[in-house]
Amino acid sequence: METDINKDFIFMHFARKTSALQRELITQWLKNRTNEEWYYEWLEEWETKHPQYVAPTNVACQRYTSFLDQNSDLEVVTESVPVIVYQRNWFLRSWLMAASVVLLLGIFAFLARNFLLYETHKTGFGETRSLCLSDGSVVLLNANSRLQVPRWGFGSSTRNVWLTGEANFSVTHTADNQRFVVKTDKKFEVVVLGTEFTVFARKRGTRVALNKGRIRLQYQEGNMALQVLMKPGEMALLDQKNHISLTTNVKPTQLRPIWGEKRFVFDQTPLREVALMLEESYGLHVQISDSALANRELEGSLRAETPDQLLQSISVLLDVNVIRKENSVQLISR
Repeated sequence: METDINKDFIFMHFARKTSALQRELITQWLKNRTNEEWYYEWLEEWETKHPQYVAPTNVACQRYTSFLDQNSDLEVVTESVPVIVYQRNWFLRSWLMAASVVLLLGIFAFLARNFLLYETHKTGFGETRSLCLSDGSVVLLNANSRLQVPRWGFGSSTRNVWLTGEANFSVTHTADNQRFVVKTDKKFEVVVLGTEFTVFARKRGTRVALNKGRIRLQYQEGNMALQVLMKPGEMALLDQKNHISLTTNVKPTQLRPIWGEKRFVFDQTPLREVALMLEESYGLHVQISDSALANRELEGSLRAETPDQLLQSISVLLDVNVIRKENSVQLISR
């Protein structure tokens, strides 16, 4: 039966011209991972050929030019408006008070609008949280992260969410091919339909790892708006200058979130990067005694329920002294 499904058939599905039985056939066909890759490749091609909206700028320009030609004898008439100047200071004070009230009401309305329309999910230091969104998509939110979603569910347009921190997304595909977009503070977006991926968006950089499916990265580098299409097994790194580097054949442990299992995998990871991770995930301020120690690398898999357990493991592996006082940590060579 799979031989009956080809590009033309899938294109007809994207155009919403398939029956319920045909859509069920496609659902069964997509269970094959190879077919899933073809599906997302054809989807990219179909979207390029069929944009959702193209502004009729040429028609508008022609209408405006025709209007000017037909009304070339029109004259613009201006009338002078008398200006009344009040000398009393009380009028000025009343006007300023009224303007202040209007401004405050406007700010309150804006803040209330955001509160009414959007719901914010947060995690504290050392905390992870699993969320099920209104469309059935599942999000695993890492420590010290924030996800903003529409409070009353997704509408008929694109499914937009806003992420600060780190999260793993398992996105549900919808019958009308509704896009799911993860937005970050750096004008960086991940556009998907149905797939599984992890997004890391913190101050020191942005990282996206794709486990399965196909996603498109949209980002701003300088004055240019750019796009990158990712395939399963790839990882994209966005540096401070919004330049992207793509890595292929990434290890499976880097594609799926292990922090939800309280497990940490280090692959020749410098201690200075581990210190940043401790700050982001647990709110610890880590000081390393010297540059030689900061460059020492960790290798292996560790399981730690608490930051103290992780620090103890680091102490044993690298043979260093760990001194912790509340949220301040010192790592000192022995």
